[in-house]
Amino acid sequence: MKIHVIGVPRNASTTDITMDPYAMVSYYLTTYLHRAGYEIHYYGYKESTIECSQKWSCADYNHLKKYYVTDIEKNHFHDPKEGNDIFYERACKFLFLNHKEGEIIISMWSPGVDYISDYFNYLEKPINTIVDGHIGHRVPSLKTSYHVWSSQSNRHLNYGKHNLTSHWHDTTIYPMANELSDFEYNEDKSDYFLFMGRLQHEKGIGIFKSIAEHFPNKKFVLAGQGIHNLELPSNIEFVGLLNPIRRKEYLKNAKAVISPSHYAEPFGLTAIEAGLSGTPIISTDHGGYTETVIEGITGFRCSYFSDFVNAVNNIDSIKAKDCRKFAERFTAEELIKDWERYLRRINKVDWYSLDNN
Repeated sequence: MKIHVIGVPRNASTTDITMDPYAMVSYYLTTYLHRAGYEIHYYGYKESTIECSQKWSCADYNHLKKYYVTDIEKNHFHDPKEGNDIFYERACKFLFLNHKEGEIIISMWSPGVDYISDYFNYLEKPINTIVDGHIGHRVPSLKTSYHVWSSQSNRHLNYGKHNLTSHWHDTTIYPMANELSDFEYNEDKSDYFLFMGRLQHEKGIGIFKSIAEHFPNKKFVLAGQGIHNLELPSNIEFVGLLNPIRRKEYLKNAKAVISPSHYAEPFGLTAIEAGLSGTPIISTDHGGYTETVIEGITGFRCSYFSDFVNAVNNIDSIKAKDCRKFAERFTAEELIKDWERYLRRINKVDWYSLDNN
């Protein structure tokens, strides 16, 4: 089976940019499908470190520097239309030369589906199977009937929000953004609680600060992308953006990871990154965390401040081995099986076929 994977326009597909799940998912999906024996054609940045059958360069670092964010430690990502237009125009031109009828296209960014669909329709060569693989899915493409959702909760949210009615070719596959070797399992924890994420209100950094103030004799570590405007108490250490090596160290040694997101996380990768390190997670009780945190087993899900306090006080009741065992389900080594199953299903002759393998 020949598959075309369109990367994201704002970053190369690589594991080096740990704070961009879209870059990591693009890397792992492309690489693991290639390793599974598929003929994979990748369209994206020249600097992408993916494994594939053929790479089609639609952008390079100069393009990134001109249109997108390069100072990723202090600035959040953004997606300017002009940069996206150039990226997808190049991808569409390559696809037009390379794509044959019946071959599957996976776009790792929802707007890419619209670009590709419009381009091929204009040239009177419509494509039947474009998979919207954008794991955030706040605005899924309505120009395809194939959507891969990052969690069941996010799937249901968008079905109601956008009144989607064509569900038959959809699936939920958790974001393939980590593999086992990215993390180190550890049961001998240090005595600190870790926040790791974008330094924004919606990620709950204010709640994290309040928890630290409630426990002045405990140590807390704040890590992430962006610039915060909090006046931190003396028991919070700010360590900035973590590269893959530092991330592994901080996660494996943390007493727990605290992720008090205000908004409905499409998935919440932090819970899995913590779990693979044998570290419990303390999160809010909505969004993807309802599927990635088992209450009282791998961590605690909280609705009130008192819930967060109780979670900190009872964190020693969570066993590291339970966190690790559950998180292994969400690794690239396991999730590639879900992708292969999905690709076989949508490659059937028609919906009524009884072959569901």
